[in-house]
Amino acid sequence: HMCKHRMIHSSPFPIVFSLLISHKWIRQRLPRLLVTHKSIMNAGLLSVGMEDKVKSTTNTLCGTECQNSPPSFSQTEQERILGYQTLYENGTQTHTDVSLEWMNKTSGGASAKPVHIRRKREVFGADGRFVISDSNFITNYPFSTAARLSTGCSGVLVSPKHVLTAAHCIHDGRDYLENAGSLKVGLKGRKEQRLSRNRRQVAPGKQVVFRWSQVKQTQIPQGWIHTNASSNSESLDYDYALLELKRPVKQKHMELGVAPPLLPLARIHFSGYDADKSLLEGSGGEKVVYRFCSVIKESDDLMYQHCDAQRGAAGAGVYIRLRKKPRRKGGRWNWQRRVIGVFSGHQWEEGDQDGQRDFNVAVRITPHKYAQICHWIYGDSGFCNEV
Repeated sequence: HMCKHRMIHSSPFPIVFSLLISHKWIRQRLPRLLVTHKSIMNAGLLSVGMEDKVKSTTNTLCGTECQNSPPSFSQTEQERILGYQTLYENGTQTHTDVSLEWMNKTSGGASAKPVHIRRKREVFGADGRFVISDSNFITNYPFSTAARLSTGCSGVLVSPKHVLTAAHCIHDGRDYLENAGSLKVGLKGRKEQRLSRNRRQVAPGKQVVFRWSQVKQTQIPQGWIHTNASSNSESLDYDYALLELKRPVKQKHMELGVAPPLLPLARIHFSGYDADKSLLEGSGGEKVVYRFCSVIKESDDLMYQHCDAQRGAAGAGVYIRLRKKPRRKGGRWNWQRRVIGVFSGHQWEEGDQDGQRDFNVAVRITPHKYAQICHWIYGDSGFCNEV
């Protein structure tokens, strides 16, 4: 055990808690992302809303069986996919190319025959969602990390200034959506009252309000961008985006992690703003909707499950709860939640053998995706040596 411990610490690559062994987080080597080129793009926002765009397109999705085939991405292709676009609040758009300092061969993608799908948010059988309306719960961790986007999607607070969400909430694969340039993010908090010019305190009572923050910039992976060479199936693997807020917020955020193999041990959890549940009381009365379930199938990049969800839940952070090893010998093992995926939405599959199957699908945070998101947050993926 001592030799293995020294080998991990002598590695020049970042490490992150990741694998699921006896319900414990352990550390795993990660690649580093290095910027090789950055250029300004021609801006041009679409005039089509998110929901209209989703309804008007037919996508393709590779089924779970074909996604389990051996990875076919070369390092050059993986680096292309991990390049990214940035949209700034003034409308400027940039494209950034990256290189990988180290290649993990086990977390690439797979190219296979796609199957036709159609999108829809759906509940499976009896509704298993919980509406969190109590002010003591909705304003405290972990429910306080659930974010609402002005586009109608959800997200999760992953740093004092960053919210992780689904890429399709701000970009349709070809261009940014109409309101992406003026995007705002809301987080639940107790209403404050002004005592003086520079002093505020939480108002008496239990009134909960949204505190809205302007987004400074958004970043999406090149893997989400639809090109002539890519399929919609591959794009779904990269349906995530990071939003940087203009100012940091006060509430506790949820740490990121690498998605471990989840079958058959762990439950996944996520909270969001499903339109049919959270908006029942009208404007200002939105409630956080929480659910949990087990993963039914998984591929390198996706988690297939039957967690109940409806329109508005897309972009919610999928997390699991595992034990974290104490820093010193004899210390206490604590349970820790980490975001290991992003909820994308409902998908229908038309398989060759089993007929039509439907799942709710979440994007897994792989070591490469973790390195990219870490780079977006800190400006250098090397800052994530110890997570």
